[in-house]
Order: sequence, then structure tokens, then C-alpha cells
Amino acid sequence: MTRSIGSNIIAQLENEELRPFYLLSMDCDGTTYYYTDCDIPITLTNTYNPLGFNFQPIRYSMNEIVDQATIEIDNVDEVMTSLFVGGTPQGGDVVLSIVVLNSSYNVIDAVAVTIFEGEIDSWTLDESKLKVTVTSIFHQWSQNTMMKHSPSCRWSVFNSSELGTSGTECASTAGGLWCDRTYERCQTLNNTSHYGGFRFLPSIVDKEIWWGRIQST
Repeated sequence: MTRSIGSNIIAQLENEELRPFYLLSMDCDGTTYYYTDCDIPITLTNTYNPLGFNFQPIRYSMNEIVDQATIEIDNVDEVMTSLFVGGTPQGGDVVLSIVVLNSSYNVIDAVAVTIFEGEIDSWTLDESKLKVTVTSIFHQWSQNTMMKHSPSCRWSVFNSSELGTSGTECASTAGGLWCDRTYERCQTLNNTSHYGGFRFLPSIVDKEIWWGRIQST
């Protein structure tokens, strides 16, 4: 797919006056910090303050769903120490982007192009550098589920007259009646709003699932 380039950027390309700089936004405990590797602040929607940082080649893979970027940030003034050692940065949002300035250090077209975005996974810190591993938000797709889905109700406790109480998830008020954990029985007991199964699953078994396009007929 061809990317559309603004006329102002094309003009600066012709004059050989383009100056690319990187932008880094990083969330730590609900507060977002904005930095740039430019020597002066860069203002878009937010102001990015000068700070030395660099990043290793971003890893993309067809075999692994988790992409990563490693960013090294200067910590000479130990600002990062208080943010990371004294906080809980894991899971914070990180966006790495690039912006183009002209010879007067004005942002061309006021547009930044995102290079990578994800969440803080791991980090190491010494007296001069903070090294952060940022993992793509799609890492959540690679996690194992805590529970497998089932077409039948998965709640373990049904209302029992002996116990005198309803199951926490089931919330049935059927007294001493029985339940075989089918949706049909749940309908009879007027409790379908608390049904703990996925009754549509058998209908899609062995069916081809189409993503992002319409199947031709």
C-alpha cells in the first residue's frame, strides 16, 4: 500500500532540509511522560522534552505473535529510578514514533508516524541507563486461558435446598429442583440470564471462519 506524503514534506525533501527525530511517550502508574531525542522540546498535541534514548532494531516475526522493541533511556539524573524502582511500570503504554522538522525546527505537517506501540514488559536499570522491553499489545493473544469454554453451564454450584443458598455465579432461586446444566433446563428454571455456558459453540464446530473479508458465493 502506498503511503501518501504531504506536499510540505516533499518540498523539504527537495531542499534537503528534513531533520527526523524520535518521540517517546511512556505511561507509568497512570501518568504519561513525553520525550524526544531532539535537543529542544517538540510540541504536537503534547510537549516532548529532550532526553537521550535509542532503540534496538524492532523484532517482528511471522512465527511468533509477540513483537518486541527494546529502548535504552538515559538515566544520568536518576529521574527514571524514581519512576521505575518506586512504581509499578509493567503494563504501561509505550508509543515510539518519528517526526520530521524543517531547518527552523518546526514540525512539518504536525504529524508523527508511529513506529511501534505496546506495553512495558520488563526492565533493567543501572546508574546511567534504563533498558525497557516493550511488548506488542497482541501479546495477550498468546496467553493461556484460565478456563476452557463449554456449551454446557460451567458453574459448579447450583441452588440447593439442603445448603439453603444459591450458587454465587448461578444465582438460581429454583429451591430443591435439579439442573443438568443444559440451556434448555436453564430456560425451564427461568435463569438464562445467569447461564454459564456458550451454547452456540456446537454450531460453529468444523466451520471455516472468515476474518476481514466476505466469502464469495
